[in-house]
Parts: sequence; structure tokens; C-alpha cells
Amino acid sequence: MNYWLHRISHHAELSRPLLDKGYLSIGFSDFSSKEFLSQALQGNRSYFDQQFQDYWGYVPQMRQNLWTFFQFQKGDSVLIPGKGNFTVCEIIDDTPLLIQELKVDLLKTWDGKPVDSDSTYLYSNQGVRFDLGFVRKVKILHHDISRGKFADSALTARMKIRQTNSCISDLKLSIEKAIKNYVANKPIHFHSILHEKTARLVLESLATHLNLSKFEKVISIYFKTIGATQVTIPAKNTRGKEGNADIIAVFEKMKLIIYVQAKFQTGQINQWAVNQVLDYVSQQDRLDDGYSRIAWVITTADSFNSEAQKTAAINQIQLIDGLEFSKMLLNAGLDLLRDFE
Repeated sequence: MNYWLHRISHHAELSRPLLDKGYLSIGFSDFSSKEFLSQALQGNRSYFDQQFQDYWGYVPQMRQNLWTFFQFQKGDSVLIPGKGNFTVCEIIDDTPLLIQELKVDLLKTWDGKPVDSDSTYLYSNQGVRFDLGFVRKVKILHHDISRGKFADSALTARMKIRQTNSCISDLKLSIEKAIKNYVANKPIHFHSILHEKTARLVLESLATHLNLSKFEKVISIYFKTIGATQVTIPAKNTRGKEGNADIIAVFEKMKLIIYVQAKFQTGQINQWAVNQVLDYVSQQDRLDDGYSRIAWVITTADSFNSEAQKTAAINQIQLIDGLEFSKMLLNAGLDLLRDFE
């Protein structure tokens, strides 16, 4: 299956209503004959070119648009640019049709006015000639997709080309992504894209330039920035025999304490890290002081294994991987690390 771009702005007052009725059109009505179409579909390029020479007295470059139109195959997708949007349709015929083969009641302008045919050319009732010679039967898949919301830069740029049509199968991934996002109503959001890319740079810097001690300090600064009234990093030799917490953040107004197990690692975090902070919090829960206590595991690693995720889910422990923590830092504002060394 190929992807094509095809413009129908030529005589839009008729070509657009035809599209709504399932017919994709092109001009060149001077050549709208069964013999011409038959020879072209057989790949007779010399005949095709000679017809232009005979009718018009020269062989124009734009003839390639008609030749391309004849190359559309059943099952191919065609993107039709509009003003700030594009429509996607599927070719469902085996061969093109001559415009005069359409039923007369299909030939109406967008204000509902009838169009007459003299077996070769189309005319409005005011005598205006419509230069539409061939059509393809299509099924509209998606109508008026916003370019600004769903087309990436590559697809947007391609839709600005001046010729009538072109094969754009090289943009398959961009097209399919645009359609997928349109169906899911997930517009391209510049802030989200920038946030995602920047977070990866932040994570790379964390993993490259810090050690465990500095990573714990960054986490501490984060909690202070988001409103913790007290943040401590217990000394290594004072941590309990039953589990441990690397950072303790107290939010006095909410009567909330967050205990964090920090893992400065790569790859995947196993269940041990979750058990460590769980055991520690379990000890603290024995205190009857009116505070709620929750546990987090924050890491520079990519993910947590299935056992860690299962234990965390059962015990309501928050698991935060490296990329997620990087996004949290961005949301809090990187100025929080201005004086960090």
C-alpha cells in the first residue's frame, strides 16, 4: 500500500462536493476518453505524451500529475490537503473513471447547483466550464484533520509542495502517527514534546555527574522546593536494622511524612529496595503521633521488576524511575539546583 498526496483545489466548488460523495477528481478533461485511459493504464507512455503534443502542441511537465493519478492502486491511501487541515481517503476502485461516466445527479456544485455535460466537458448553468476529466472511487477514512494539531513538521512541509500530487510513502510513520493521534484526540503538544526530550537530558546528567550521596541531596532539595518543612538524610550508621530510609521529608501542615529509598543505579530495580523502605515505614507506623506515613523509591534506573511493582502496589509504595524523577525536577523548576554542587 502506498500513501499519496493529491490536491483538489482545482474547481473546488465541484471537486469538493464530489469528494464528499466518494469521488476524487483531477482535471485534463481534454483527454477524457476511453482510448486515452486504456493506453495510459497499459503503461503506454509514448502514446500518453503524444496526445498532449497533438492536443496542446507541446508536452507539459504537469502531465505527470495525471500519470501519477493513474498509478493509484486499490487500497492506497490519499491525503487531500485543505485549508489548515487534510482529509484521508482510501482508493476503492480498480481503475479510474471518466468524469462523464458519473451519474448526472452526482454533479452538483457546493451550493447545490446542477452541472451539465456534453459527453466530454462539464458546464454550470451559467456556462462556466469545469475542467475535471477523471475520478477515482474512494472511501473517506478521516475528514478535516487539523494540520496544526496532528501533523508533524515533516508532514506539514510536504503538504506545502506545489504540484498536484506526489507519492509520500516515505512519510508513512508521520502519517500513521498523525492519524493515530487524531483518532485518540491527542494533539501534538509542544510543551509535552519539549518536556519529554529535556527530561531525558536531565536523567543523563544525573546518572553521569552524580553519585549516591549527591543524588540523595538532589532529592532533598526537591522536597524542600515543593513545600517540605523539614528534610533530613539520616547518617548511614544510624539507620535501623529493619530496613532504612535515605531521605525523610516532613510536611507539617499536612501531617505527612514521606520516607524515600534512593537508588543510584542503572537497569532495573528489584524487590529489595521496596522491602527496605517498607520495613522502615512499618516501624515508624507504630508511633501514635498523628502523622500519615508513606514510602517512595526514587531511582535513576529505567524501571522496576515485576516483583517490586507487585509489592509496591500491595503496600501503596510510590515507585519513581529515573525519567519520571527528571520530569518532577523539571516541573519543580531547575532553579532549585542553582546552588547545588
